[in-house]
Amino acid sequence: MKRPPPPPSCHPLSDPDFKRLKATRPRLWTDPKKSCLTCLKREGLRDAQTYRWYADDPATGRRTKEVATYECNCQQQWLMHLWMLNAGIPLNYQRLGWDDVRAVPERIVTQVMDYALQAARNIAAGRNLVLWSKSPGTGKTLLLALLAKFLMANGWQVHFSQFNEVIDLFTSSWRDKEEREQWTRRVRNVDVLAIDDWGKEHKGRIEMVESMVDQIVRARVSDAAPTIFTTNLTPQEIQEGYGVYAMSLLTEAADFIEITGADYRPVRRELSRQEAELGLARPITAV
Repeated sequence: MKRPPPPPSCHPLSDPDFKRLKATRPRLWTDPKKSCLTCLKREGLRDAQTYRWYADDPATGRRTKEVATYECNCQQQWLMHLWMLNAGIPLNYQRLGWDDVRAVPERIVTQVMDYALQAARNIAAGRNLVLWSKSPGTGKTLLLALLAKFLMANGWQVHFSQFNEVIDLFTSSWRDKEEREQWTRRVRNVDVLAIDDWGKEHKGRIEMVESMVDQIVRARVSDAAPTIFTTNLTPQEIQEGYGVYAMSLLTEAADFIEITGADYRPVRRELSRQEAELGLARPITAV
């Protein structure tokens, strides 16, 4: 069986972005002719370009329990890998799809999907989205990554990052003007900024964090550029921790969705073990 091609908006990286990834990731996958993260071919070791994964139901597009053998288009997998990596989406989340959202109640998944399906309107209006839960492991990060991939596949520029990583970028000593402009393009001016784990920063950095939040939120709200983030804080705790003014800017055009459900991580570990025993390989996917 053949997998569908990558989404139309997936394209090769610019030379500067590719050089940046190579400089920051020594183990970066650089040549799909010699190796592949999906079919696991290795130059001189394995030439097969197939992998085993669950088949999709042609009527619904949902994953079935039937295992199929797919032809691996290593070039396409490589392009999607670099495309998502450049947007900050790590490999684990590159391989996950909406079928992997199992612990979140259907009505909540529908709320999140509604934001995605109305993306053109929400992005044009600068609608922010906050996925929050006091409990860990309920699926907030997965939903954020899936939203980011969906928006990218439909042509928007997205930057996905841990909140601490954004703080580190904000406080970096830039070597040159080009680095600073790259940060501005990727974080402040990107179409959609996706921030994971808002509120897990070191408490000793709170003044720095408030300054960053104020600057980024103010700039993005002024430009009607949406921010989507996850947090283990309640809306009230966010306001108390980051200042009423910054919070009021964010919430004047924001939807809050509480992500409820059981901790899915133990189930995920068991599924990963079963997939390994069956010799299955998850492809990189935008859906």
